[in-house]
Amino acid sequence: MLADETTDSIPPERFVVEVFSELDQTTVQRRWREVNVILRLSMLGGMQIQLEATLNMLLDFASEIAFFEKSLVYFWEEDSDQVRLRLAGGMERDATEPYVRGNIFNFWATRYGRPLLVTLGHNLQADATLEGIGAKSALIVPLVVSNKVIGSMQLFATEMDAFTREDAQLFWMLTLVAENQLTRDYENEGLIRFAFTDFLTGLKTRGYFEQQLDLEIKRAERKQTPIALLMLDIDHFKSLNDNFGHHVGDQVLRDVSAVLMKDLREVDTAARYGGEEFVIVLPETNIASAIQVANRIRRGVEQAKFFAGSPRQVEHLTISIGVAIFDQDAQTKRELIESADAALYAAKSKGRNQVVAFSTLNARTREVS
Repeated sequence: MLADETTDSIPPERFVVEVFSELDQTTVQRRWREVNVILRLSMLGGMQIQLEATLNMLLDFASEIAFFEKSLVYFWEEDSDQVRLRLAGGMERDATEPYVRGNIFNFWATRYGRPLLVTLGHNLQADATLEGIGAKSALIVPLVVSNKVIGSMQLFATEMDAFTREDAQLFWMLTLVAENQLTRDYENEGLIRFAFTDFLTGLKTRGYFEQQLDLEIKRAERKQTPIALLMLDIDHFKSLNDNFGHHVGDQVLRDVSAVLMKDLREVDTAARYGGEEFVIVLPETNIASAIQVANRIRRGVEQAKFFAGSPRQVEHLTISIGVAIFDQDAQTKRELIESADAALYAAKSKGRNQVVAFSTLNARTREVS
C-alpha cells in the first residue's frame, strides 16, 4: 500500500483543483492586474528564445500573480529521457540536490494534469517534500507541450494556505497561454544544445555563455539578486601539451570538464571559454558561496588523477580561479568578465592553485591586470 493510501494520509487527488479554460467575470473584475499579466505573456508568444529563458520568463510572470518564496521548475529532457530540474528559486545550492530528478509533486502533476493545492499535514509524501523544502503550502501547475504534461511549475510558501483556488485558475491560464512558446522552444532545444555544445569537452560554448550571461544579468537586475562568475585556468597546461602531445591535452580537458560539472546545480552554466580556460555562471550566488564552490572545484581537480596516455603515467594538475560578483564588482556583463579575468590573473601571479576574489584585489593589482 502506498503512503498516500494510508488512513492517516489523504489521497493526492484531494489536492487537485478543477480548472477551466475561461475565467469567470468575478475573477476578471477582482484580479484584473493578474489577468493583465497573462495578456502580457500572450503578446510575447512569437519570441524566438531558448527554453531555459522561456521558463525563467514564466516564473517571473508567476511572481506577479501570487507571492511565493521558493520555486522549482521541472521539464522533460530528451537526451536523458527523464524529467529534470531546470530552475530553482530561493533555495540554497545543497537544498536542491534531492530534487534534481523530480519529486512527488511533479509525479502528481503528470498523473492528474491539473493544478494541485497542497498544504502540510494531510499527506505523508507531500509532508516529506514540503518539510525538505521548508514550506507549509504549495501550488503545483503542470506544464503542457502538445497536449502532454512534460513538467511542472512548483511554487512554495512558508504560510499555511498561502494559495487559493483562484490563484490555481490564474496559473492554469498562464501555462495554457505559454504552451505554444514552450512547444516551439522544446522542439528547438535539441538543435540549440548541439549548436552550443563544445565538441571536445561537452560543456557549453563561449557563444552560449555570452547569451546566457546576458539573460542572467537581466533576471538579476529584476530580482535584485547577485550572480557569481568563476573564471578558471589549468595551471601549466602548455607544459603538459609539450611533454605528452595534444591528444593527451585534449583528454585532460575532457577530464577536467567532468570534474567541474560534479559540483554544479542544474541552473548553473559551465562553458569552455577558450583553450584551457573555463567559465562558470552561478545565479543567485553571493561571494561567500561562490568562493566555497570555487574551492571545492579547485580541490576536486587537485585530488584527481589524470592519465597521460597510459595507466602508468599519472599527472596531478591544479587550477587557478578568479571570482567576480554582479553587481558588487561590476555593473555590466563586460565589466563582470573583466573583473573575473583580473582575479584569475592575480591567482596565477600569486603562485597558482588558488581562488582569488576580485573584491580582495588592491588598486595596483587591478591596474596590472
